[in-house]
Formats: sequence, structure tokens, C-alpha cells
Amino acid sequence: MENNTKKTAVLETGDRILRMLECFTIEKPEWGVTELSKHLGLYKSVVHRMLVTLEHRGFITQNPQSQKYMLGIKLFELGVVVGNQMNLRTVAKPVMEELCENTKETVMLMIVDGLEGICVEKVESTQSVRYTSPLGKRVPLHAGATTKILLAYLPEDKIDKIISKGLPKFTDYTVSDPDELRQQLQTIRKQGYCISSNDFSLGGMGIAVPIMDHSGEVVAGLSISGLEFRMNDIADSLLRQCQAAADSISRRLGAR
Repeated sequence: MENNTKKTAVLETGDRILRMLECFTIEKPEWGVTELSKHLGLYKSVVHRMLVTLEHRGFITQNPQSQKYMLGIKLFELGVVVGNQMNLRTVAKPVMEELCENTKETVMLMIVDGLEGICVEKVESTQSVRYTSPLGKRVPLHAGATTKILLAYLPEDKIDKIISKGLPKFTDYTVSDPDELRQQLQTIRKQGYCISSNDFSLGGMGIAVPIMDHSGEVVAGLSISGLEFRMNDIADSLLRQCQAAADSISRRLGAR
């Protein structure tokens, strides 16, 4: 019962902070403690504590002239991250559509979020039997070409953390041995692409390559995903097309 009470208190605090941040708008970018207290229906002492916490973390700053509070640089930094993701999707979508049209297979764009992969854009094959993955779906990074290409380029400490949480098997072909996975990742980095089949779903095959930004960092993985019996014999051709598409997207993001 005590634990439930604590969890409720944490949720209430988080909700209050989010409600407070939502008060800052283009129409009213600055707020004083008293007016925030009245607007939110909270004690001034509570509002002040939240503002001090947010200010300490860079989410809020105080205008030295008006003494009122406004949004801080941290929110701008987070906005840039969101903007980059949106820009990535905008840039990638037409290239993905062309790749899907040429290969007749599903094309996916995936990024790393925490310790998982998440599909942020896709263009589905029009074939009656095809591979598909819902937008926003979270998937493990150790199985499947689209996610393994991302895992391969993560910092070693993050790879260690993912491996330490276990490598569940999805099929008999899923790599669950840490040493074997590390060897695979080394090979992927060396060759610059990943081709895998049956390790996430039986009968499935994926061909994936990294997408880089202006700084040379891997920001996403681009893949052609479909059925092994259709893709296996033309894998080399599909790989070349996937690489050309990824290079096109990377250049549009400023990569050299």
C-alpha cells in the first residue's frame, strides 16, 4: 500500500511539472510564481520548488529583468532532437518510396531509442505476401538486420548494457550467445551492412545499411525487408540499391 502511495505521488508530481511547462506559450512566454500558482491551482511553495528544480536542470530560466520565468535552453536542445528526427523522416520518405517501387519489398527506417529500436518510417510492399512492422513499434536490437545495423555502431558500453539484459531467442536462428553476437557486430562494422534471415521471424529476410548525418554519426538504419525465398537470389542487387538509397539520404543530411 505504501509503495502504491509513493508511485501515485511521483505520478502527480510529474503531471504537475508537465502541466506547468505547457503554460509557457508564444502568447505568454513568461510567468511569475504567483500567477502560475493561481493558474495551476497549486500552493506558491509547490510551484516555487518545481521551478527551482526545472531551473537547476536547464528546463526553465529566470529573466533577470522581469524576475519571471521562461523556458530554458534544455528544451531548445530537445526540440532540436525532435526536429532532426522529423527532418530525417522528411528527407528519407521519397527515397524510401523509390526504393520500395524498384525492389517491390517493404522499406523501413529505424532509430535507436534507449536500448531498443523503433520504426519511425516505412513504405510497405504492395505484394499480397509481405513483411510489415507497425510504426512506433519497439523491437530488440540483437535480432534482425534493421536493428543489428544500429547495434553494431553503438558505443561499447551501451552494447554491453544491452547484452547484460539478455538476448532472448525469437527463432532457432536468433543469436543468443554474447561472443557470437559481438563477432557478428564486428563483421557488420567492417563490411558496412547487415544481411540476415530467419533470426527475428521464420521465412523473413532483411538487408540493412546505416544512415549518417553531417557529423558522420549513424542516426538510423535503412532496410529492405521481405521474404527470404524472394530476396535470397537477388540479395547482391538489393544490397546495392539499399546502399545507394542510404547514401542519398545521408548526403541530404549533410554527410560527406
